Amino acid sequence: MKRVRFGLLLLVVAITLQLAWYAVLMVSYVRTPGKLEGADFLFYYSVGHVARDHGLGAVYNLDLESAAQAEVTHLPVGAQQIFLPNHPPFLYSVVLFFSGLDYRPGYLCFAAFLFLLVTAGLPSLGCALKQNGWPRTQVFVMLAGVLLFEPLYMSVLKGQDSALLLLGGLLWFSGLIRNNNRLAGLGLSLTLIRPQVALVLAVPFLFQRRKVFGWFCAGMAALGFYSFLQVGWMGALDYIHILTASAGGEGNGLAEPAMFNFTGLLLRLAPRLDLGLVHTIGWGLFAAALAGLCVLWGLSKSIGYRHIALALTLSLFAAPHLQYHELARLAVPMVGLGIAGVAAGRLTAPRAAALPMAASVLLLFSEFWDPARFTVPYLLMAVLPALTWWYETR
Repeated sequence: MKRVRFGLLLLVVAITLQLAWYAVLMVSYVRTPGKLEGADFLFYYSVGHVARDHGLGAVYNLDLESAAQAEVTHLPVGAQQIFLPNHPPFLYSVVLFFSGLDYRPGYLCFAAFLFLLVTAGLPSLGCALKQNGWPRTQVFVMLAGVLLFEPLYMSVLKGQDSALLLLGGLLWFSGLIRNNNRLAGLGLSLTLIRPQVALVLAVPFLFQRRKVFGWFCAGMAALGFYSFLQVGWMGALDYIHILTASAGGEGNGLAEPAMFNFTGLLLRLAPRLDLGLVHTIGWGLFAAALAGLCVLWGLSKSIGYRHIALALTLSLFAAPHLQYHELARLAVPMVGLGIAGVAAGRLTAPRAAALPMAASVLLLFSEFWDPARFTVPYLLMAVLPALTWWYETR
């Protein structure tokens, strides 16, 4: 009994400290002069202003975006970095609403919206955990760990969109382990804000559980039709042009040597390598990862937690671009590792439920200690699929 009470007390303290630290970061971020105006939200806000003033069909016009950003920051046009608007049009129709507010209220409302997006995926994940026999307390701990996952919070703090990617990953994961192909496929379609992520996660289902791929295509068609209605032919062609430039490593704000994928690792290890060669090797790895997953799916009798962990971590490591906030997707294989560990008798439910919070502590530590900044994320990407595979096949 004392041990249970101590564990509960430790849990309450951990959640309280995490919430307090996040609150301090948010207050500091908002109150520091110029900090919020330099957040990634500035990009979404300026694109929203372009959509509001010129229509959604103009959101891929970089000149209009630069002018809108200069209006917000009160700096001359071209004085700040302009990020490529390489998201599909359906995302910008949502941003359009927040751009109608003043900058700071818009930022706070957008941050709340991002947390609500992830929260919307938690009930389905909770049902999946209960189906695996998890006690209610441990389900709550696991869900709290996902919602408070450190890369997700950093994404929200900067005004980025990784919450939508995580929501899609949670619905995909929940659908797979609950044998709900529709939920899995429609969840996958939300990852289309990163087409390369959607490609890696969806195409292997052509070789196993094809209904998941079918529902993914249905979701993709619905989002594509809605997007086309918003931007028209010219907007669609401009979007393809932006995607081509982004895929080639062009454009402001990419900062490839600071990325957490294979390309970033290679550029840090061999900074003198020709950039074109680095991109060729990176895309080769991406193609190999996709082909390998397709072969694995085709040879497997069923899709388990180890497949999910491998696919998600490869979608990160082999991705052409990967900023820190996109590591929020690691919360999904973290859940899979916990379930597999409990099922194998290798982990207790309380320890498994605490995995996302423990990973958050490690990642937070890595942000403050430079030698661990890249080491910890790469270790997590390696350990998660390896441990899950070991738990599930022993």
